[in-house]
Amino acid sequence: MKKLTQMGLLLLSLMVVFAGCDAAKDAAMQAKEKAAGMADMANIDFGSFDISGLKEKITSVTDGFKDVTAENVDGLTSKISDLSGSVGDMGIGELAGPAKTAVSGMISQFSSAVTTALEGISDEGILGKLKPAVEGLMEKLKSLQ
Repeated sequence: MKKLTQMGLLLLSLMVVFAGCDAAKDAAMQAKEKAAGMADMANIDFGSFDISGLKEKITSVTDGFKDVTAENVDGLTSKISDLSGSVGDMGIGELAGPAKTAVSGMISQFSSAVTTALEGISDEGILGKLKPAVEGLMEKLKSLQ
């Protein structure tokens, strides 16, 4: 049950980052409900898949969107590129059953959070740097689901 709670909090925190947006609040509630309905993460066999590593990278990217500025956008772009470069090697495409469902749910919520965050940025300079990196990451994530 502890792992399910952690998963729920992770999904909720991914969306709460963008609490000023009503759509993000609605998505956060949906994420919370979805997490509550997921199987207990402690009972899911992820095999050699590094679920903690995926969570860490996802959190690093979403945290980067909290206070993105022209001065720190390169750091966030680097984190996005790092995640994009490593997801193919993580073995997500090889997962099956409940493990695949759980990871696909995480990726879906992450994708929604990043898309919402990107839509909330009005600075063209920041968007010019982030958008290509985000689009590349989204393409990779979509191909793995």
